[in-house]
Amino acid sequence: MKIVYLSSSTVPSRAANSIHVMKMCQAFAKAGHNVILMTRDKRTEREPGVLDEHAFYDVNPCFSIVRKRWLPLKGRRFLYGFLSAWHAKRLKPDLVYARNLDGCFFSSLFCLPIMFESHAPIKGRLSEWFFSRIISRVTFQKLVVISNALKMYYESKYPTLKSKIQVAPDAADPVDEKVVPVTLPGKTTRLQVGYIGHLYSGRGIEMIEQLAAAASLWADFHVIGGSPRDIAECQRRTMLLKNIYWHGFKVFAEAERLRVACDILLAPYADKVRVSGGAGDTSLWMSPLKVFEYMAAGKAIICSDISVLREVLKDKRNALLCPASDFRAWLNSLERLRDDSVLRTQLGENAKSDFIAHYTWEARAAKVLTNI
Repeated sequence: MKIVYLSSSTVPSRAANSIHVMKMCQAFAKAGHNVILMTRDKRTEREPGVLDEHAFYDVNPCFSIVRKRWLPLKGRRFLYGFLSAWHAKRLKPDLVYARNLDGCFFSSLFCLPIMFESHAPIKGRLSEWFFSRIISRVTFQKLVVISNALKMYYESKYPTLKSKIQVAPDAADPVDEKVVPVTLPGKTTRLQVGYIGHLYSGRGIEMIEQLAAAASLWADFHVIGGSPRDIAECQRRTMLLKNIYWHGFKVFAEAERLRVACDILLAPYADKVRVSGGAGDTSLWMSPLKVFEYMAAGKAIICSDISVLREVLKDKRNALLCPASDFRAWLNSLERLRDDSVLRTQLGENAKSDFIAHYTWEARAAKVLTNI
């Protein structure tokens, strides 16, 4: 099957949405499909110095990438959507798979078979009208959402969708047995605690800083990710702490080596979670890539107890869940895992087992294309 994937992502970039679309395109291609990915060519967002986009994301070059200019014009989102859909029409695909609403809308006008993937509710009068037109077209196949909570939202707002919604949480790649963990300082004598992700509001970096201060005698904390500006601000706040290491942004393969080197991985989301750029609260619907990458690593996870994450994480089975802002609960969980290596191992093994059974990119790709 020829699949044209219409994204809103810039490739290469550090944005999680770009990781998602690259990994999904690889999974579709590995399943035997001919895949063409459409991306925004927004030069201000492109990661500089990248010569091989596929290698940057640690994916095989088994699909092609087409860039469409993101022009400095009023209404550029609609122009990008139209041009992407027009290009897709010329390719004569068997399926247009879209995470770009405007491109999906114009593809529907061209009578192309369409699927739309949503990670949050559609907002805005025009966007809602586009979406209502999309789901009314005879060529509309299904809506893919990342959580049951988001499925319930769409079923309530758009009752005609009830038989056409597919829940598919985010995913990750299995960790290759050949991956060699990074050698961390103090690995043999001190607990090594890791966090991989952004440092902006809602990601819980303040909780990590508090934990590092409280556990300075027995644990090291490794923070992977963040912009230079965010890292500088965090370093300013923690200049007296000697047990917190700011590794900065790492490409996927390097981040994976750091992840598997840790004993415990933290996901201290705040009660309200912002996406890149600081806009929007995704805490009701989210399915973070980080959680699945942690599970794939087979390490004990401590995560904020947010309702939607309980669709994947089960307290005391594959993670320890703590109230987002309860520092004492987080410290108690960290001390518990420090003192109980059996529990630490069991949580990691259960998380990896659940991941392998349900949350690989290949399994997700097969799931969303069921009955297509």
